[in-house]
Amino acid sequence: MGLFDFGKSKIDKRKKDWILESADWRNKGNALAKLGKNEDAIECYDKAVSLDSTNGKAWSDKGNALAKLGKNDEVIVCFSQVIRLNPEDLMAWRNKGNALAKLGKNEDAIECYNQVIRFNSKDSDAWFNRGNSLANLKKFEEAIACYDKVLSLDSEDLRAWFNRGNSLANLKKFEEAITCFDKVIEKNPEYPSVLRYKGMSLKKLGRDEEAEHYFTKDKKLL
Repeated sequence: MGLFDFGKSKIDKRKKDWILESADWRNKGNALAKLGKNEDAIECYDKAVSLDSTNGKAWSDKGNALAKLGKNDEVIVCFSQVIRLNPEDLMAWRNKGNALAKLGKNEDAIECYNQVIRFNSKDSDAWFNRGNSLANLKKFEEAIACYDKVLSLDSEDLRAWFNRGNSLANLKKFEEAITCFDKVIEKNPEYPSVLRYKGMSLKKLGRDEEAEHYFTKDKKLL
């Protein structure tokens, strides 16, 4: 038994050394990522997870670095691994959803956002991103319900007001869309495209003179 115990302790020590070395490689990767050297950072994260495949933080950091490089297929792999290690990691679910959405896989993205909301119904980013994916699927009524949830959590979320307006415009509810755009303009008249989108809604209502006023104001911001 003594020999067995001795051999086991050597294995345990080696495993601890790998875990510590994995953490060191992750730290090196983070230092490089802060300098914007994402390719080099990813190489460090790869070494980290090769030493300790359960290093969820290294998998997550690798996913973030890949996201900055627009490598969304690989991002999904990383955050899937994080989720396998910890199914309640809400940031991983959200980031996986975002990568799927960027690839146009909106149905799959919605499933990820649903997981976030299941654990935290007050996660406004998950509701907002879920709304965007629904809008991309042309499910505008459902998208509006998501933006309404965001606004119930933060009534001054301009992203939600703007995208709610877009969804209403797609449903040809131009008066209601204008009300949303006005909410944005009131807080930030230079919010990207809001003046033009309000102008487009006004034009759809036959209010051409007012529409031209907003188109002109929009051009001045370019």
